[in-house]
Amino acid sequence: MIGNTLPLLTWRWLKVNDALIELPEVKDQVNEIIAEEGDEVSALFDINKIENNEASRHTKINIKAKKDSIVNIYYVARCHEEVAALTDINADVEENATVNFIQVEAGGKRAVTNYTANLIGKKSSTNIESIYFVDGSNNLDIYYHVKHIGEETTSDILVNGALKDKAKKTFKGTIDFKRGSKYSKGAEEEFATLLDEDVRNIAVPVLLCEEDAVEGLHAASAGKIDQDKLFYIMSRGLSMEEAKKMLVETQLAPTIHKLPNKKLGEEVWSYIEARI
Repeated sequence: MIGNTLPLLTWRWLKVNDALIELPEVKDQVNEIIAEEGDEVSALFDINKIENNEASRHTKINIKAKKDSIVNIYYVARCHEEVAALTDINADVEENATVNFIQVEAGGKRAVTNYTANLIGKKSSTNIESIYFVDGSNNLDIYYHVKHIGEETTSDILVNGALKDKAKKTFKGTIDFKRGSKYSKGAEEEFATLLDEDVRNIAVPVLLCEEDAVEGLHAASAGKIDQDKLFYIMSRGLSMEEAKKMLVETQLAPTIHKLPNKKLGEEVWSYIEARI
């Protein structure tokens, strides 16, 4: 199956135009979330074990945020036994409504996530905050596509993560200002910490614009753990592994703390910490 296709293709040799994922005999799991006018709706998706002995999964989440509503989506993938997982999320956001998407990716061998937000109504918005930890030879592909359609719409994308061993991660973030989206604002940032020499990190932040009076910002950075910080923490009596865990936790903790309950946050961090 082909997924996460960029709306504006780039050079083929970069191998970022789309993602290929094999999902043999997997049934779609479709979830419909509707927030009526003025309502606030929250939903938690915690994938922490294999269901019905199926090592592959295709999950679909359709969101309808009506006028003046708020939708909070918490998506946590922490099942290391999954062979392949594809998650498709589509959000239609009406006037003055907001969709908040918190994502934690620390799961299977091949994971692909596609989140598309259609900011249809005036002053509609989406806020995306996600973290990831990928180790072994696992492969993660994350794609966020925000379509600014209505006037005065806003979007904010913040991604933090760490890669270990021979892991590979591709992040594709597209902020797409459609004609008619005057006075809209969009921003995206992605930060990757490389814990080993053999990891592969790819970031593709994209801004598309058909309108004049808009504001778009994007940034991406990747690098090893700061050796000065590592030395400073170790000088306080911690081992190198403990120091690395502390620095990674500092990077991931702000998002983990936004999960809907403290116990889940502690379980997520313990799961990641054991693999660093």
